[in-house]
Amino acid sequence: MDRKKLCDENCNACPIISHPNNRMITKILNTLLENLGSDVYSTVENYCPNLTVCYNCRIDDFCHIENCELK
Repeated sequence: MDRKKLCDENCNACPIISHPNNRMITKILNTLLENLGSDVYSTVENYCPNLTVCYNCRIDDFCHIENCELK
């Protein structure tokens, strides 16, 4: 399916990324990355690069500050 059909590509106004419930998405994607490996990163990066950003510490590529609770 074409990405454009799934998203308006206006990342700065994305209600998913900015919503506090994105904390759950961050936790789920981090757990998938830990359990399934780098294919998770490439899949998420391909569809929505902003979902690799931690909702709490705002660091990209599934990285976190030392004491991030979503790590």
